[in-house]
Amino acid sequence: MEYFSSMFIDNELNLEEKRRFVEMIRSDRAFYLLTLSLLEQEELLRQPMVAVEPAIQNRWRPPLRVILFRLFKPMVCAIAGFAAAMLLMFSMPEDPGRLTGSKRFIIFEPAADRVELVGSFTGWQPLAMQRIGDSGYWELNLAIPSGEHRFAYILDGERRMADPTLPASEKDDFGGENSVLTMEAHI
Repeated sequence: MEYFSSMFIDNELNLEEKRRFVEMIRSDRAFYLLTLSLLEQEELLRQPMVAVEPAIQNRWRPPLRVILFRLFKPMVCAIAGFAAAMLLMFSMPEDPGRLTGSKRFIIFEPAADRVELVGSFTGWQPLAMQRIGDSGYWELNLAIPSGEHRFAYILDGERRMADPTLPASEKDDFGGENSVLTMEAHI
């Protein structure tokens, strides 16, 4: 029904449709009130807009470059600050304890088919070591953060052992033994 009222107000009905519309208005009070409400809204929409005061129309407006500067200045400052922070973060070490050094782990186990290294610097996740030809030696080169670390070798996925070439070792909570490795910070 609202659609029918809108069509009448916009003068989009033919004569027969207009006749039916008038008959509906006479017989249905709710439809009549709805149509009157829509007519009032249409009247408001067709009124001319309120004129702007001349004092407001002629006030000074900043040039476009000033407006753009005001809009983009915070964003440019934020980007510059972020870039400076990233430059500082990557150009200077954050903490001497986080400096890394390279460590070559090597063990002689000619009877092993597989040797892995686990330690505090690997999150105790096994890392496979590489066999050095047919020599019986296994090796792995890693970047290790400075500080004190614990590690062990795992032979053939079962036997765990400390590094026999390091004098410092300690018992772990599971009855095994871990080697203690101290990496010094190098600048």
